[in-house]
Amino acid sequence: MVQRGLQSGIQQDSLFLGYYFGMSSDEFHSSSWQMNQQGLITGYTKIEYKPDYLKAAATKEFYPEFRDGRIIRMPVTIGYDAWAPWNREFWPDELIKELKEVYRGFYDAEFRRVFVPRIENFAVVSVQGNREIRIYQNSESTVMVEFIDHSAEERR
Repeated sequence: MVQRGLQSGIQQDSLFLGYYFGMSSDEFHSSSWQMNQQGLITGYTKIEYKPDYLKAAATKEFYPEFRDGRIIRMPVTIGYDAWAPWNREFWPDELIKELKEVYRGFYDAEFRRVFVPRIENFAVVSVQGNREIRIYQNSESTVMVEFIDHSAEERR
């Protein structure tokens, strides 16, 4: 999937909230500072965001991985705020289904369920050009969404 995406020559750098692959560390921190001042996000080294596009209140926590001062990967942990062992509708498997549909609309992405050796688990994955979006259960209450720039790996 990844090799085919890279060979397509398509460059997909868009992430969310105006962040993008290749964004400099300085730009990231400046943008985050502005959004923090507006009350859209909180935090600095671990950023929290309350998305308004899910069926219930949830919290996203994220901070990018930089290489040579540029964003190459954005790991995002997300969970419904009302998660509890007895609230089946807020379990991670339900959130994965919802995120898959939301991201299908946001990124015009098609997802497939594949085994990912690095995490030793199944994930729903979309590869569009250089950008991979990988969604999988992270804990009993949260989901991990990884945005990965595979063209950064090729430049290594």
